[in-house]
Amino acid sequence: MKRLFIVSFMALIAMIGTAAAYTPDIWDASGNGPVNGDLTLKPGDSVTLSYRMQSIGSVEQGKVLPYTSDVSVISGPGSASDITITTPASVTVPKADTYTDISAITISIDAAAPAGTIYRVSIGAGPVIIQSEIDSASRYVNSEIPEFPTVALPVAAILGLAFFMQRRKEE
Repeated sequence: MKRLFIVSFMALIAMIGTAAAYTPDIWDASGNGPVNGDLTLKPGDSVTLSYRMQSIGSVEQGKVLPYTSDVSVISGPGSASDITITTPASVTVPKADTYTDISAITISIDAAAPAGTIYRVSIGAGPVIIQSEIDSASRYVNSEIPEFPTVALPVAAILGLAFFMQRRKEE
């Protein structure tokens, strides 16, 4: 019970800390809408994105927020040096409550990067960091959720087999 209370308290503190900060998002190159889901790039590809800041009224107007970026490998044979992220040095907080830095970010993957590597890319301006995963693929990578029977039938078969073995053991 005490452990549950401590975990709940820490989660509450984390939410309070993020409530004071602005809300960033990665949008398409022209700033028309958010990039949905993770990105899949073929070796040698690059993508241009925009950085959108919302609820920035709490950040001091005219404050300069430096861009930061980081790459790490989640799985696969690649290395963090396979990904290059290009951003401006900083962004200045405008008067508006919402601002989109159009075509501010370019993410490139080396032509020699091995296929099948999943990278985690972190991009931020100021204290708020956005993380996204990028797949390196030479062919289509299926990222869809499987249908219910695809998951349920093997689980049901294993449970049925365990029940059957238990019944045979009792006899």
